[in-house]
Amino acid sequence: MKRWRCPECGAVHTARPLEYWRGFQATVSAMAASLWLRAERGTWLDSFSRQRQEYWWRGLQRCRAIRGEAAELEALLEAGQIVATHSLLFREINHVDEPPHRIFAFTASIRAP
Repeated sequence: MKRWRCPECGAVHTARPLEYWRGFQATVSAMAASLWLRAERGTWLDSFSRQRQEYWWRGLQRCRAIRGEAAELEALLEAGQIVATHSLLFREINHVDEPPHRIFAFTASIRAP
């Protein structure tokens, strides 16, 4: 995952693989495995901190409360929801066919000796 900060507006722009939800630095499959394990067995994964996984769990509870039903994790994922987010506005997964930005490359500056 790569992040850039705009010098003019201060916004952070990210480039990340499709396996990552916006705002999270763990893969979707790892987060889903953690939430499933918590729901089914009441334990956490050893590969992530308990506090991090509790944040995802609270996001899932919030997502369920907003939907107004006791939705299962799989149903929320199939509905295109980012189940671990705490955001009230940006909960849906929106795929973009064409990149909304120009493709650019950084070149390293060459220093003179």
